[in-house]
Amino acid sequence: MKTTPHILTPQQLNLLLQSLNKKYKLITLLMADAGLRVTEVVRLQIKHFNFQEQTLQIQSLKKRPTARAKIRTLPLTQRTLNALTQYWGTLKNKSPEAYLFPPSAQSKQPHLSRKMVWRRLKKHSNGLVNPHMLRHYFATRVVNEGNDIRTAQKMLGHSSQQTTEIYLHVPQQKIQAAINSIEPKTNSFNRFFNKLLNPKLSTPKVDITPARIGLTAFHIGRKKELQQLHSLAQKQVNVMLLGPQGIGKSHLLDNYHKGQIIRIDDFRSPKKTLGGLLLELYDHDKEAILEMLLKTNSRFDIEKLATRESIKRLCELAIQATTPKEYTLIFDDLTDITKYGVTIMEKLKNHFIIIAAARRIKLEHRTFLSNFEKIELQPLSRPESIELINKLSIPIANRITDYEAYKNRIWEDTQGIPLYIIEMIERLSKEPQITPETTATIRHTASKQEIDFTVPLIVLFSSLMVLRYLGNELGDNAGALKLIGGLGLIVAIFSRHIFRTLKRKFV
Repeated sequence: MKTTPHILTPQQLNLLLQSLNKKYKLITLLMADAGLRVTEVVRLQIKHFNFQEQTLQIQSLKKRPTARAKIRTLPLTQRTLNALTQYWGTLKNKSPEAYLFPPSAQSKQPHLSRKMVWRRLKKHSNGLVNPHMLRHYFATRVVNEGNDIRTAQKMLGHSSQQTTEIYLHVPQQKIQAAINSIEPKTNSFNRFFNKLLNPKLSTPKVDITPARIGLTAFHIGRKKELQQLHSLAQKQVNVMLLGPQGIGKSHLLDNYHKGQIIRIDDFRSPKKTLGGLLLELYDHDKEAILEMLLKTNSRFDIEKLATRESIKRLCELAIQATTPKEYTLIFDDLTDITKYGVTIMEKLKNHFIIIAAARRIKLEHRTFLSNFEKIELQPLSRPESIELINKLSIPIANRITDYEAYKNRIWEDTQGIPLYIIEMIERLSKEPQITPETTATIRHTASKQEIDFTVPLIVLFSSLMVLRYLGNELGDNAGALKLIGGLGLIVAIFSRHIFRTLKRKFV
């Protein structure tokens, strides 16, 4: 007997999500919160996601020889982004062409079978839920929230020629508004306490844009640099991050995960570096190529090779074992790059995508930077620094007696260097009570020193008074003294700023 189709409720969907693992939770949300067909979900590849814009591109499954490929762009809800982040860590292959949901070891398909999705949903919902119900749930919610039916048609990717001509003109802003309308609602009171008790929930932890690892679980004031970095890397342009210690170069590198990456610490030992690169390639499924090139199938032989072969030969092996732009090499610090390191970079920079960081590069070593784009990191502005201080100080807020004095002191002591702000707050958190007296005595070791201008200013002003008095007593012959006194007065007015400018700020 045929039963009436069941309409899924939000409560039933939440119960289903709680019973699923990370993989199938993401699969379910892609259908329930983005309206994807089950076939579209299982065929998703990493390249279909724009992590910077937090969107997903879906190509129509309708393949007609005379029709152009139809692509729809869908914003992702925050809970879908969170589910994607949780699942991302389980993926072994994150290259652009890799499928988001790979098949089981026994399967001959390139991606997960749609039948497996049907079976898993049926199993965890006692036969109640199937993929089409999730897509129907999405469409019903979008329309019932007051969104235009044509907007829903575009988001669902319907293939009718007549309706396509109508809803292709639906602006992307309306699609974003439709996604926002089905986000789970929370009142402002709950949102405030959720952020206060768990600041990590305030930003979706998508791999790439929000921070995934590092000293903080969020980015402050680096939106422009992040967008620039990902845009250049996507275009396969080599990038050099420049800035002083603590400015946040490593933070950006830690949270770049696009494509196949090999991370290299530094270039102090060029042969060791290249040997490590070959071993990484060996472990990245390049063993067959390296065995053919080196006539050996021993990993130990590759380790010994680094001490035997020339730098030129090691570079050639790394290049021969890979295709152009297949790998991204990330160098944590090229500040002390040697002439041998420059030689290596000259050979690698046109074959690999290179993202590197350095406090500075010597003029004589800058030849390898000819096809690099530079991103110079600046200290955080005062508002950005205060925002960082606010986020990091939530756990110790009840022990701060004067919050305004506390955050102003940290800003003055660190001058917008993110690492110094983090270290300063960590040091102050060791104190049982954080008073203005405490913040006045505890300083960051790299901060600029305070200068007591009391005595110099008293002496200077006294001298100016004496000069002006002598000038008046001597009458017409005192022009020089009056000039010196006037100039001295100007110097006295700006003396604090002059001394601070000339003073070395950091050790």
